[in-house]
Amino acid sequence: MSTATSGTRTAVRRGPRLRGLTWLIWRQNRTAFLIGLAVAAAVVVYAAVQHQHATGAVAAQHLDACRASSTECTRDLLAFGMEYQYPLRRPLQAVLLLPFLIGVFLGGPQFAQELESGTYRTVATQSVTRLRWFAAKLGVPLVMTVVVSGVIGAAMTWWWHPVATTMGSLFPWHMWYPFYGVGPVVVGLSVLLYLLGATLGLFLRRTVAAMAATLVAGGVLFTLIEWARPHLWPMRTANAQHTTEPPAPDSAWLLADGPLSKDGRQVSDVVDCYARTDFGACLKSHGITGHWAEYHPASHLWALQWAATGVCLVLGAALVALSVWRMRWHSA
Repeated sequence: MSTATSGTRTAVRRGPRLRGLTWLIWRQNRTAFLIGLAVAAAVVVYAAVQHQHATGAVAAQHLDACRASSTECTRDLLAFGMEYQYPLRRPLQAVLLLPFLIGVFLGGPQFAQELESGTYRTVATQSVTRLRWFAAKLGVPLVMTVVVSGVIGAAMTWWWHPVATTMGSLFPWHMWYPFYGVGPVVVGLSVLLYLLGATLGLFLRRTVAAMAATLVAGGVLFTLIEWARPHLWPMRTANAQHTTEPPAPDSAWLLADGPLSKDGRQVSDVVDCYARTDFGACLKSHGITGHWAEYHPASHLWALQWAATGVCLVLGAALVALSVWRMRWHSA
């Protein structure tokens, strides 16, 4: 009987399991981890179903060859948008909340809770260095942040892609809620705000203060990234004569435009001409014969996404370095 019991125990131990600090930190954060994994799984299932419905509608209605220049086609696209684009907007907007939720509820309390309660002192009684404890406390939730945000970002991209491809300029790719709801930037922002919350918790040593500071500082960081977003990748410039419209594709992100002189120079706009019935003749009388535009074409979407993600990761690395400095040179 003892042999059977020993064999049973050996069989149980063969499976992979967490040990030491990794197990401890999983236990401390398992509620947040399990909620995140459950939400990610639900988003994957729902996005897969919606993706299937959207692609089926595109094929059934032959919208893949549709052009918005046709009145009849525009009507079909608008009907498609009412059924498949509008239900997608709220989830895309909600994805932007994910980095803030991770930063406030996972990053903020990560160190602050232990420093505030004093439970970190148990580390000193174990054969674990302070930096090793710090690395585990920071690293295990960071891995889960990448997994959860990566799965949600991929699922939302899968759902969004057939709808955006079909709608074209009727569903602008450069608006904030499609841009920050799909692609690698979902992971980049989530990682940045998690590290921001953890760093603030390490400095403030109070859980509620760290959570509040993460929300405010995260909003400031997001505003700065959004302000810098158009400049993260080189813009294209186009000049065209004999037109008063910006020479940019319909699906482009138009950033700036203005009039051109006959010799191709950018000149100031003539506001008085807009009230004239002979608008074109008025412009010509002031030497304006063309138009220029600065824009990002739709093909720049993923370049801008990866550039924004890179900015988030660089800022995150700086926060990690700041946290390591705090751990090494300041006693807890």
